[in-house]
Amino acid sequence: MKIAVVMDPIAEINFKKDSTLLLINEAQLRNHEVFYIEPKNLFFLGKEPCALCSKISVKMDSNKWFFLKEENQIYLKDLDVIFMRQDPPFDMEYINNTYVLEAAEKEGVKIFNKPSSLRSFNEKISILEFSEFCTETIVTSDKKIILKFINKYKEVVSKPLNLMGGQGIEKLNLDQDDLAERLTKSTKNFTEKIMVQKFIEKVYEGDKRILIINGEPSEYAVVRTPAQGEFRGNLAVGGKASIEKITQLEFNIASSIAPKLIERGILIAGIDIVGEYLTEINITCPTCFRELLDQKGINLMHKVFDCIESI
Repeated sequence: MKIAVVMDPIAEINFKKDSTLLLINEAQLRNHEVFYIEPKNLFFLGKEPCALCSKISVKMDSNKWFFLKEENQIYLKDLDVIFMRQDPPFDMEYINNTYVLEAAEKEGVKIFNKPSSLRSFNEKISILEFSEFCTETIVTSDKKIILKFINKYKEVVSKPLNLMGGQGIEKLNLDQDDLAERLTKSTKNFTEKIMVQKFIEKVYEGDKRILIINGEPSEYAVVRTPAQGEFRGNLAVGGKASIEKITQLEFNIASSIAPKLIERGILIAGIDIVGEYLTEINITCPTCFRELLDQKGINLMHKVFDCIESI
C-alpha cells in the first residue's frame, strides 16, 4: 500500500520516544511505500486535495533516524492510507488540514483518524459525553461562573481546550494573589472558554494513559507520575513513565468509550484516567506507544497495521 503520514517536522522529534516514528517503522517493516507530509504542505489544487511529500525511510537506533527522498507534488487520491499525526494546537490551520484530508477521504483514501471526528470530538470536551466517569467540571469563559466554581471546590485545575502535553494547565485556588491575572490570561480576557475541574488529589500518584486500538483497550496503561514539585504527569513536562496492568474500573471506562470511537472512525485513541476519573480522550496524535514497547515489549502498532491491512 501507499501510506502517508502527516506529522510535524521529523527532524525535531525525540527519536527515542516518538510514537509516529514507530508507526512509520512498522509500515516500512511490512513493505509498504511510505510518504512524509508536513502539515503546511497539504493544499487544494482547484478541487483536488494535494500535498508536497517525500518518500521516507527510518531507523529506530540511530542519531540519523530518517532519510527523505526528493520532494514531489502528489494527488492525495493516489494514496491508499493517510495517518493524521499533526500535534495540536488545534487551531484554524489544523481544521483547514482536516478539510483537505476529508476531500481525499471522499475520493476513497482511508484517513486515520477520521477528519470530521478530529474536528467534532474535542479532546477535552468529549469526556462530557461520559459524564458518569468525570469529576465535577465546567466549560466557560465567564469570570463569575469560574470564581463560583473555585469557591465551591477550593482547589481546581484549568485547562485550555486546544493544546496538548500539559500546556496551559494550571492549579488554581482563591488564595492566589495572581488568580485574576491567571484567569484573564487563560481565557484571553474572558472571551475564550476553558475547562475547569475539581482538583483530583490522586494525580500525584500519576495519570494513566490507556491506548485503544480499533475499539480494543490495551491490557496495560502507561502511568505518568509528576516530577518533584509538579502536579502534571505529562512526559513533556518531566513526568516519569511506568507500566501497570489496567484495573477492572479502568477497563470498564475504556470499554464504555470504545464503541463511540469506532462509530466516529477513530482507529487510534488514548484515554487519560486520574484516580477514578476520565480526564481526556486524545485522538489527534496519541502517544505512549514507545513506553509500552520499551518497558513491556508490547508493540501496539502491530494491531494498528493488522487493522488497516484487513480493511
